[in-house]
Amino acid sequence: MSTEHLHPLDRQEIPKAAEKLKDAFRDDPLWAEVFKNDPHREKSLSSFFTCPLLYGLKFGKVYATSAKLEAIAAWVPGKYSNMTMWGMLRCGALSYGTKMGKEAIGNLSIISKQLVPDRKKQMKGKSYLYLLIIGVVSSAQRKGFGSQMMDVICQEADRKGLYVYLETEKEENLPFYEKHGFGVLQKITFKKLHVPMWEMARKPH
Repeated sequence: MSTEHLHPLDRQEIPKAAEKLKDAFRDDPLWAEVFKNDPHREKSLSSFFTCPLLYGLKFGKVYATSAKLEAIAAWVPGKYSNMTMWGMLRCGALSYGTKMGKEAIGNLSIISKQLVPDRKKQMKGKSYLYLLIIGVVSSAQRKGFGSQMMDVICQEADRKGLYVYLETEKEENLPFYEKHGFGVLQKITFKKLHVPMWEMARKPH
C-alpha cells in the first residue's frame, strides 16, 4: 500500500483535521495534564493540534485514510524532527503556538527539553522518519484505520531504508506499535508533569 490509497490533506482541511485530532486524543493523559489549567482549553487544543499538521505539510507529509478523516497522520524526515521556532514560522504554525495559554506553553517546553535530546541520542547516526502525530477519531477506533495509516508509513520507510521514530504517552498503545515492528527504546517521566512517555523506533525491513 502507498500514499496513493490515502487522502492528502490540503491547507483548507487543517482546521477540520485539528478538531478530529482533538477528538482522537480526548482521553490522552499527557495533553490533559498540559492543558488542565488553560482558561481557553478547547481553543488552545485546536491550536496545538494545528501545529504538527501545518509543520508536516511544509516539511513532510500529512494524510488521512479518506476525505472523512477517520485517521490522520503527519510525518517528516528526521532532520526536521525538532519543531524549531524558525520552522514553525516558515510553516505558518507559530501564530497558533502563541494562542495557547502561558502555563500550557511552559509545559510544552518541559516536554520538548526532554524529548529533543533523547531523540538525537537514540537516533544518532541513523536516517529516519519522525512520526509527528497519528490519531484515529473515537468513532472509528479499532476498525483498522490506524493500521492502514501505519502500514503506509512503514512501507515508505522500508523502501527508503529508513527507521521510524515516535513517542507515545499511553501504555495501551504499545501493542499496536509493536505489531507494526516498533520496539520501546526508553520510558521516561516528565519533570513536574509526572506523566510517562515511551520512546519507540522501528528498524527498516
